[in-house]
Amino acid sequence: MGYASVMPEQRYRVAAAPGDLRLVQELLNTSAKNGGRTPDLLDAALPAAEWLSAYGITGDSPGISDLRRLRDVVRRFLLGAGPEPGEVTAAAPLVLHPDGTVGVAGEPNDIGALAGRILLAIRDAQLAGTWRRLKLCRNPDCQVAFWDSSRNTSGVWHDVRTCGNVANLRKSRARRSASVIVDGS
Repeated sequence: MGYASVMPEQRYRVAAAPGDLRLVQELLNTSAKNGGRTPDLLDAALPAAEWLSAYGITGDSPGISDLRRLRDVVRRFLLGAGPEPGEVTAAAPLVLHPDGTVGVAGEPNDIGALAGRILLAIRDAQLAGTWRRLKLCRNPDCQVAFWDSSRNTSGVWHDVRTCGNVANLRKSRARRSASVIVDGS
């Protein structure tokens, strides 16, 4: 089974974001996780080609470094830090259609068009108010992109059983340890 045949909801057991925002989630989840135990799908030629082929893009397409840079900028943005002033995030050819809609220009099967679709998906989600539901797991070793379907958008872990339990156990042990020191025992 190739890398591209395992989409993020299978790779990390997360619910897929709806609509075009799923593409943003999938891009974010191509990065390495767990100290490199889960590989970065855009760092090596074969997994990058397999991942891109899921979107009809040939593996030898130029611009993979632009796509990695876009992924990193979106990741930083979700972590609360935006791009550096003047930073170019992607060469995304956008066009205004006669009906007034904005779309991606040029060849639909190149990385620039994919970057354009990603940027438009982010913009559309921001306008619809759904962007706040796409989050990164709070576990710094994980940071899997997940769709927060909780009623009040309070989710912080991509999986409470794995990342959440580990963090909560650490906090509990730290509180008990601090309690012992304060009590003088």
